[in-house]
Amino acid sequence: MILAHGLGGRSDLPVPLWLALYAGAAAVVVSFFALTILWKEPKLRGADAGRELPLSLQRFVDSAFTRIALRVLGVALFAGFLAVAVAGPDSSADNPAPAWFYAWFWVGLVPLSLLFGPVWRRLNPLRTVASLIPARHRELPDRLGYLPAILGLLAFLWLELVFPYSDSPHAIALFCAVYAVIHIAFGVVFGPRWFDRGDAFEVYARLIAALSPFGRRGDGRLVVRNPLDGLLTISPAPWLTALVLVVLGSTAFDGLTRLPFWTSLDAGVLGGTVLVGTAGLAACIALTYGAYAGAISLTRPYLRRGFDPYPAFAPSLIPIMVGYTVAHYFSFAVFSGQQGFGRAIDYTVVSTGVIALVQIAGIVAGHVLAVTSAHDRSVGVLRANYVKVGQYPMLALMIGYTALGIALVSGS
Repeated sequence: MILAHGLGGRSDLPVPLWLALYAGAAAVVVSFFALTILWKEPKLRGADAGRELPLSLQRFVDSAFTRIALRVLGVALFAGFLAVAVAGPDSSADNPAPAWFYAWFWVGLVPLSLLFGPVWRRLNPLRTVASLIPARHRELPDRLGYLPAILGLLAFLWLELVFPYSDSPHAIALFCAVYAVIHIAFGVVFGPRWFDRGDAFEVYARLIAALSPFGRRGDGRLVVRNPLDGLLTISPAPWLTALVLVVLGSTAFDGLTRLPFWTSLDAGVLGGTVLVGTAGLAACIALTYGAYAGAISLTRPYLRRGFDPYPAFAPSLIPIMVGYTVAHYFSFAVFSGQQGFGRAIDYTVVSTGVIALVQIAGIVAGHVLAVTSAHDRSVGVLRANYVKVGQYPMLALMIGYTALGIALVSGS
């Protein structure tokens, strides 16, 4: 099972690394200064935006038949996956369950959500099973926010990136079974709202779905819209920023583990892979969070009174999260995803040059969209005379994230 999600080395880049770094940083800087000239007032309308889709399509999407069919499909797929993972051989070479879990499900949530919006909410088998168990629901404390989802996400990322037997079908089955029991139980206690805030995979998919061109307007109508309008529909809640930064930090750690110095460090520390990997994952997340917190602290003096910059700018991080995910998982999905069909991997289906271009394009596009979203927010929350200078800390942060992301996927 190939668990390295990026390029194998600097030589795979179709252009010199320095040129890729300069080009990526220049794209972010040019887009920022173009926005400061052409985008003087907030233009994104959030839940009020969108062109109505045919009412017949909305009736089909909202019909009982569609809802039930998706729920049945989700439960059937999950049951089939668990059956294969448990009953099949405990080897990723002979059992397709690891490819289904990592490549088809985890990576597949990105294109699924970008293309069809929050469809995983209806497919989610844990939500479906919990809804079938009658219970009197308790109120979920608002102060928890997305903290339960962060804990679930950290558990999954540790399994994927640190656990030495992460490709074991039986280990994956155990993780999924325990995860399912926990979340079904909490879903029974707290009701459907638990999955909106507590289920790591549903929360992750819903945040990505905010970037879909398809969504719901404030009046409930199904519309096609500017994806950046979708970001404004995300309700601020405690721990939202931290959740996105956990994903960003994990992709940084994923790239770090492919550098030569990491291999030598891992081999030279008593305790081996698990100890070093756990510490490395925690450190990457902490550094990613620290860099963002530093940029926010430098932005704070320029804000109008009454605005908290953490929830105000948190949605702008989501395009970066998606771009990093594309960059780090594209080659993994293309190659290891083939094992889900029960066949050997064909490494000739896509060249290293194409992989590198997709990775760099994903990172740069994610940051350009993030700059655009953050700028629209900035002209509304920064004091009038400081709109440009107040964005410099976030601009510097995004340039740094862009350069680091390109360097890490290059394996340099």
